[in-house]
Amino acid sequence: MSCTDGGGPSMNTDISGIGVRVSFYLQTLFLGCLSARSVSLDEITGAFYTLLATNTGIAVTALILGFKSTPEISFHDALVVSYLLYISWVTVLFSLPSSARFGNKPGDVKILKILHFCSVIQSYAVFAFAFAMLATAPTFGSTPECNPNALVVLFRPFSALNAGRILFCVLAGLVCIAYTALLVNDHIVPRTKKMARILKQLIVQHIPVPDMSGEAAVSPPPPPKAPEANAAPPPAFKKYVPPSKHRERYNCQIDWKVVFKITIILILWGLAVMNTELLIRWNHFAASDGSHSEWQFGQVLPMFLVGLSLISVVTTFRENGIRTLPVVVIPPV
Repeated sequence: MSCTDGGGPSMNTDISGIGVRVSFYLQTLFLGCLSARSVSLDEITGAFYTLLATNTGIAVTALILGFKSTPEISFHDALVVSYLLYISWVTVLFSLPSSARFGNKPGDVKILKILHFCSVIQSYAVFAFAFAMLATAPTFGSTPECNPNALVVLFRPFSALNAGRILFCVLAGLVCIAYTALLVNDHIVPRTKKMARILKQLIVQHIPVPDMSGEAAVSPPPPPKAPEANAAPPPAFKKYVPPSKHRERYNCQIDWKVVFKITIILILWGLAVMNTELLIRWNHFAASDGSHSEWQFGQVLPMFLVGLSLISVVTTFRENGIRTLPVVVIPPV
């Protein structure tokens, strides 16, 4: 189906092909599961760095390819990329606060600061790509004549240039403002309060303390007497149960909180993947040259990025499973 028939251009598989999409899907799923089950920062750091680097790289690459003098991606490709970035950005956004519970071991605080810094960079790279694409949507990409046919999907398709553009502009603006406000509240406001506290201490140190040695010391009133305790109630007698009716209770050792988290992650992840694949299906990308397979080098290479996250997931769940783990209190350093 061509642009004149209401379809879209051929897909740039190097940035939105099946290998790239599967890599994004699996990385986000693995990071979400690790954030729910990991018991140390070492188990989740590799997955974080890989996904943050992937997000930033794809966002910057899409910006460069979309705004070259001769663009190499279409508006339809940019929509697929924006959906992939949305899935991964939300995963990082909700996984990063859960990793803050790992801050007791030496070096964890430094690693968390690096992760937060990288997260801020990838967030604003994603925002820059989203705003640039939405601002130039009618003429964006290599095939602007196909842009009026583009659709966005939220369980059902609707136009990307009319209602979709307005909706996503509002959402992107609100999300960017809220994210910036959180950054200011987490990093700038505490420093301001710390400076105010230091100034207050300096002022208090210079205030002279009046001499109270000449005044008579006033002894505090005696504490009130505690009321006498009532007589202890008679011991309660347990109902006799014959040994033949005794039932042994078994603890299945399942951490239902972890099970609930993973279930919610799987449901939300499945809905996000479904909308992304429906976006591709309903935009009717033109068929590419049949002489080339979909699984070329550009599709196989992103799959290697899944390896580190996969190893972390297998190791974590093999050691911890979904059983209830003992609480180990580590004193802060």
